[in-house]
Amino acid sequence: MRNRVIGLCVIALFSASCVTSQTLPLAQEGPPQSSRGGSALSAVQALRASAEQGNAEAQFHLGLLYDHGRGLSKDKGEALRWYRRAAMQGDMFAQNSLGDNYWEGTGVPKDDREAVRWWQLAADKGFAPAQHSLGKILAGGAQGVPADKPRAYMWLMLSAAQGDEEAGRQGGLLAKQLGPSEVANAKKLVNQWKPTRARVTGNKIMQ
Repeated sequence: MRNRVIGLCVIALFSASCVTSQTLPLAQEGPPQSSRGGSALSAVQALRASAEQGNAEAQFHLGLLYDHGRGLSKDKGEALRWYRRAAMQGDMFAQNSLGDNYWEGTGVPKDDREAVRWWQLAADKGFAPAQHSLGKILAGGAQGVPADKPRAYMWLMLSAAQGDEEAGRQGGLLAKQLGPSEVANAKKLVNQWKPTRARVTGNKIMQ
C-alpha cells in the first residue's frame, strides 16, 4: 500500500499520463520547478528508494520518469534499466515497454525477435496493448519472426475483447485471409486461452 501511495504522489505532482509507452503526452519535461519542487523531489526520492529495494511497480514508474523527463533528467538508458529490472520480476507494463523499445530501436538496437519475446510475456498475462502488438506482428511476420495468422487472430481477438476496437478491426480483416478450418482453430484458441498468473498486479495506468 505504501508503494501505491508513493506512486500516486508522483503521478499527481508531475501530471503524467501513460497507458503505454507510446501515448504519454510530454507537455512538461525536466526536473521539478517552482514551489512544489521540494514535494516533487521527496516523492521521487521515495519512489527511487522503493525501486532500489526491489519493488517492481516502483521500478516501472521510475523508468517512466526517466523515459519522459518528468522530475528527472530524461535518460533513455536509465529508463530501460529500470524497465528491465521490473520486467525481470514479471511486471507486464515494463515487459510491454521493453517490447516497444526493441521494436522501435529506441535506446537499444532494433530487434524484432526480442520485441516479440517481451510482448509475448506481457500478452500471456492478459495485457491488451501487448496482445495487439503481438497479433499485428504475427499477422505478417517480421525479421526473424515467422508469420502465424491463426495465432495472430487469437491475440487480436483477445485484445479486442478488452475494448481495443482497432484490434477487432484488424482481426476481422485477418479472418478473411484464413480458411474455414483455420478460423475455427483460431476461435478455439481464443476460447481456450487463459492468462498466466502475473507476479506483479495492480493498475499502473497513470492519470
